Amino acid sequence: MAVAMFMHWPGMTSDQYDAVMAMLELDANPAAGSVLHLATLTEEGLEVCDVWQTEMAFHGFLEQRLLPAVHELEIEGEPEIRLIPLHNLYAADPDMIDRIGAVSRPAAVAGWAL
Repeated sequence: MAVAMFMHWPGMTSDQYDAVMAMLELDANPAAGSVLHLATLTEEGLEVCDVWQTEMAFHGFLEQRLLPAVHELEIEGEPEIRLIPLHNLYAADPDMIDRIGAVSRPAAVAGWAL
């Protein structure tokens, strides 16, 4: 069953997030089972909402890719994570994703999109 993953990471900065995303190289090597990733930074830290095909796919990504990258970059703190069964996924204009850039921020900064 598809799940929505909500992550709150207090204290995470934009530079740290961008470094993690660059290390993950999701544009060249997408995470198995990942459907959608949204991230925003607030005064409190990082807020993420992902859609995953299964809870197992998310946990595999977390343990095998995300946490090792975070540890290698020596980022402190722990994320608060909630997984909830997905009830609906609606995109009013799915083509908009292509128009605004369907690649991760590090790739967009490097000039691959946007």
